[in-house]
Amino acid sequence: MRNERGYDMDDEYGPVVASYTWGEAFADGAFIEIPPAAATAAGIGMPLAITAGARKEFVEGSDGDEDDRLRTVLSAVARAVKQGPDDEVCFVVPADELPSGQTPTGADQLLAITQPADSGNLILTLMLPDEM
Repeated sequence: MRNERGYDMDDEYGPVVASYTWGEAFADGAFIEIPPAAATAAGIGMPLAITAGARKEFVEGSDGDEDDRLRTVLSAVARAVKQGPDDEVCFVVPADELPSGQTPTGADQLLAITQPADSGNLILTLMLPDEM
């Protein structure tokens, strides 16, 4: 049933007042796509994204070793996913298994969360705990 403004009265959450799509997050630089080849090499079979904050904490650096750090991050994530329950959607990767960038912010873990993207397909997003 809809009210006089056209809102679905059966929707327990009410009308959408704002939204932020995956496409917008990628365009804004909040999310960065991880190359599919890197994900596949680590044994991860779904699309991957990393937040700008997690990338800065664990991948970026001025020493030219970003590819090595990304491989280390993806290997740690793949291990966490394989060790978790099949129905788990959020995996915690301890920071001591991850490389640190040039200016660590003190993150003590990385979250890997499986969720649907704009298309409805699943994407694994790597983020810092305070970005959730």
